[in-house]
Amino acid sequence: MDKKINEEFKQQEIEIQNQINECIENFKNFYFDAGAGAGKTYALQKSIEYILENKTEILVNVSQKILCITYTNAAKNEILDRIGNNTLVAVSTIHDFLWSFIGHQQPLLIKEHKKKIEQEIKKIESDLSDISFYNQLEDQEDFIRKVSKPEFLDVFYKYYSESASNFKKEIEKTGMINEHETAKILRNVANFKKVVTSLVNWEELQIALAKISAKEKIKIRYKPTRNRDKLSRFVISHDTLLDYAFSIITNNILLKRLFSDKYPYVLVDEYQDTHKEVIDIFDDILNYSEARHKNFLIGYFGDHMQNIYSSGIGKLDDNEDFVPIRKIYNRRSASQIVELIEKVRNDDFGQVSIYKNFDDGHYQFYHCKSELDLSNFVVKEKINNNCACLLLKNEAIAKERKFSNLWNTIRTFPRFNGGNYDNISSEFLTSNLQNMGWFLREIYTFIDFIMKVKNDQSTVRMITNFIDNSQTITYGVFSQLITKVKSINSLKLGDYIEEFCKIKICRKENIDNPLVIDSILKNVFSTDITGDYMQQIKNQAYDYFHFTSTSNADADVDEENEPEKDIDSMASFFELDIEEFFCWYKYIQDDGKERGTNYYTLHSSKGLEFDNVVVVIENQFAKKSDYFQYFFNNYGTSVLTGDELKRFNDVRNLFYVACSRARKKLYVIYLSGELGEKERNSLESIFGEIFLIDEKILSEN
Repeated sequence: MDKKINEEFKQQEIEIQNQINECIENFKNFYFDAGAGAGKTYALQKSIEYILENKTEILVNVSQKILCITYTNAAKNEILDRIGNNTLVAVSTIHDFLWSFIGHQQPLLIKEHKKKIEQEIKKIESDLSDISFYNQLEDQEDFIRKVSKPEFLDVFYKYYSESASNFKKEIEKTGMINEHETAKILRNVANFKKVVTSLVNWEELQIALAKISAKEKIKIRYKPTRNRDKLSRFVISHDTLLDYAFSIITNNILLKRLFSDKYPYVLVDEYQDTHKEVIDIFDDILNYSEARHKNFLIGYFGDHMQNIYSSGIGKLDDNEDFVPIRKIYNRRSASQIVELIEKVRNDDFGQVSIYKNFDDGHYQFYHCKSELDLSNFVVKEKINNNCACLLLKNEAIAKERKFSNLWNTIRTFPRFNGGNYDNISSEFLTSNLQNMGWFLREIYTFIDFIMKVKNDQSTVRMITNFIDNSQTITYGVFSQLITKVKSINSLKLGDYIEEFCKIKICRKENIDNPLVIDSILKNVFSTDITGDYMQQIKNQAYDYFHFTSTSNADADVDEENEPEKDIDSMASFFELDIEEFFCWYKYIQDDGKERGTNYYTLHSSKGLEFDNVVVVIENQFAKKSDYFQYFFNNYGTSVLTGDELKRFNDVRNLFYVACSRARKKLYVIYLSGELGEKERNSLESIFGEIFLIDEKILSEN
């Protein structure tokens, strides 16, 4: 169908952009709220183009730039594709930009790092004081001295990830532990491991602190692929970077001046997903600029209804210094879909389709009390082309995306089973790499490296990004690396990593050059010591999969008969077919452009759009047994406050994001028992008629 734009709406859309342009012209800060599919990125693009068309001469004369902050690298690349590369526009994710801004301020970074180390040392000492056996030791200093010896630590780490019984035997063989204290000290192996690793970390932090105090030549580094700090090695990750940046910028007048003088126009994409610390940094710079009577503008682009990440600011506080600008015209979906998502929002936003003839959309709600054959449903409805099935059930995603064995293994670990089950969504199936569990992020990064090597379309830079001092690598060394990585034919993850660790790269003089492989392994995995990388990786896996924030640090449990299944399941992680990890990687990387039918979680669908969408919802989610029922039971009410209101909004936002992915057809399937009266009334007010799925009838049809 040839869609025709409503000329009246188009003119109003132009007037909305003119409001933004007027704010830019007069340095009036603004919030731009646009509903799903309303062309928010287009408005951002036009705003940048307006500044370039009207302010280029000024920017060039005073060496200034437009700063455009994005939430993801994908969003950054989309904006660059639209506006092209222009030296007057800095388009960057917030973390990359902040590091480029403060990364060379090493004295200030070292000062922050010193405070962070001191805090971590105090935390370790506090945690150790909560473990009874350690506090009851007759001679703590003697214990610390013994467990810190290299010969003891060699045994400790070698058997670290084995079963409790084997670990105890090997530790006892060292003779480091007094016989009359052995039973007490090793009664709870988990606590013993925590104590020793904490003491090792404490000692490393003390050494790092001494280096800072002695003013040794050190450098704080930020690793974008790391999801945890290595403070003793002066390496920080995402969250710590934000903390350092906030403290450094807000407490330094010169940096605030440099920022506002260099970037008079700051445009922030997806403001609802931006960390509060970032908003606070910009607010502080804005206040400083206003006090100097200097021209400085902040424009926030987003939709608070699409805030589905706990780390995001969500809705910005009302501020009389900001002009509110709203865009209600939807360019994505048929009018029927737009009307529906407006009902889901239920906030009188007023979103309508910008087209006057895009009215062949369709939505339908199904109540399913039995097992659902989703593939059969898609075929029956004849929507198996450019179709997305959005699910809450992780196992269904894993099955359809061909990494079900990986998922089944993951879910057996303490970090992901029982009350921690929802960590699978937030740490394993997340497309937001900054939220991915730290060890899984390292595995993901390793797979990312392998996939880039295997892809003949990859640039040299894509591969050498994983290597320190890559500018010194010769063509011969690089060629050997590519050839030898491609020649690995191991099928299991563990075997594949081991084969990678064994790669030998020689220079012309036929001398082994292991530095390239060492550099890759140290950059990908949080390893510090050269040698036996596989054992270090396995120990890290054990730490990540078995120790959780909800575990009791001092449970008085005798682990002599610890179930072997935990140890076996961890070992089975490395026995998994590496193809499953490739499939998992492709799922995380998915940009939604593949045709046919594909499967996503509701969260991972954000930013995508499809002709046909099937949303499957249910109540067993996020440690709740009434996840969506709570939303439907409270839909249309205005009495919720505090945590209850937050809970309602979390579900509403996720549902809104999922439903708004559809361009033409939307089917919502609710897996639930009998519907209550409030629930049914709400569903009928949103969707109209409720259809009952009987799987037997569906199969026959």
